[in-house]
Amino acid sequence: MNKTKNTLILVFLVLAAIVLSALVAGLTKNVDFLKWLTWGESIGFDTVNLDLSIIKLSFSFHMQVNVLQVLFIAAALLLYKKVR
Repeated sequence: MNKTKNTLILVFLVLAAIVLSALVAGLTKNVDFLKWLTWGESIGFDTVNLDLSIIKLSFSFHMQVNVLQVLFIAAALLLYKKVR
């Protein structure tokens, strides 16, 4: 039970960090001296199709990573260590 609770706390903190970083990035994208916080890159691959005659599947994966997300996730992991 305790292990499940710790896992849920970790997932919650990481998801909260991602949502908060998106919010802060939206607020700081037009501020000149904070614009560097929204700098980031997109990684991933485009559509890969799998045709099995009965089922057709398409896969793609894209992830946008910026400075704020890295900072907020690092803070969430540090907070998790203190809370746990």
